[in-house]
Amino acid sequence: MRIDVFLKVAGLLKPGPSPEGIASGAVLIHGARAKASATVEPGSLIDLIRPDGESITVKVLAVPGTKTVSRKDRKELYEIIQPGGTDCS
Repeated sequence: MRIDVFLKVAGLLKPGPSPEGIASGAVLIHGARAKASATVEPGSLIDLIRPDGESITVKVLAVPGTKTVSRKDRKELYEIIQPGGTDCS
């Protein structure tokens, strides 16, 4: 699944994160800047700076088969590894 879709489905970013925002360096996969078309799979490590300025590191646990997931089930898609995250600059 594309990272831009995963972040939206998982509720990690507000709906409609722009590909430009992802490519600007606010999102990293395994420490490298991510493009909106980058693919995530179980085990992927994602560092991101949320719109509220908080940075977090998450590990992808599952990739949904659809683009809609209930709020209750979102937490099963990822695990927060480091609440403070790493420096995404």
